Amino acid sequence: MQKILLYILPILLIFTSCNEPLPTQLVEPNISDNTKVEIETLSPEPDLFAYENGYDTLGFVASLPPNKAIISISGIKNSYKRITIKRTTAFAVYINKEKRIERKDGRLLGFASEYVGKTSFNNIKAVVIPRKIKYKWHGNVLDTTLGLAHVISIKRKRNSLYPFPYNSNVKFHLEHADGDIEFDIPTPSETTGKVKIEGTTKDKNLKINLFWNGSNEGQIVIVVGGMNPSNRTPFPLYRIRVKDNGRLTIPKSLMKTFPFNRFKQIMFSFVKQKFVGNPSSSKNIVVAQSIHNIKFDVP
Repeated sequence: MQKILLYILPILLIFTSCNEPLPTQLVEPNISDNTKVEIETLSPEPDLFAYENGYDTLGFVASLPPNKAIISISGIKNSYKRITIKRTTAFAVYINKEKRIERKDGRLLGFASEYVGKTSFNNIKAVVIPRKIKYKWHGNVLDTTLGLAHVISIKRKRNSLYPFPYNSNVKFHLEHADGDIEFDIPTPSETTGKVKIEGTTKDKNLKINLFWNGSNEGQIVIVVGGMNPSNRTPFPLYRIRVKDNGRLTIPKSLMKTFPFNRFKQIMFSFVKQKFVGNPSSSKNIVVAQSIHNIKFDVP
């Protein structure tokens, strides 16, 4: 399968009007050299794509497909006030890098994904659906299909993927013409977060403390975003990487640059990941994720 790469493409969230400053056009927060907190401003290509990012369902943010292979399985909890909804999501795409999909002016939109065989996670067959993206052309938002995606999304039905098998293994299986491919994906422990808020944006004394069940091993990723008021979907703004010690006070520099005036609600996504192999050197990236999304009203 030299010509086929695996890639997972999140559902995308549409940008605001092209005539306004985009929420992702943010000032990079100033972080001192001796800090243990890494903050990345999430700024995809606003002049090319119209993003509808679904990091609440898939757990991470991606722009143009990378030159790597990715298979993902995620256990997700979505919390708002006293309600928490759980779900399991799995996603895989098989891309032929020789089949470019371009805009009329030749700019690359992505690569065509193909059906190469039945895909399953823990013997549950993935559903094959069209893989679509939205892009901009002369001020208009158009969409195109880049091929096929293999998806599993489970909320209520009990089976081998739901409730999500934390601290366990998920068996991936691909029935390919050149021979079946099968391996185990180790899953992380369940992530449970908590957000404590002090002060208000009006009084300019807002302080946000984050807590989670840390392990003191490795790092945790925290995605910070606002909820789009038009369609109530999350818009990613920052990605924070910090030691998995269970506690973080959001830096003042980030609080000063966060566009609170654009959103009525904010979301923090606590993400723990386990990779098969080394993702920085491997052609194929295989990852299991434990995610807790917490949404709250802007104080």
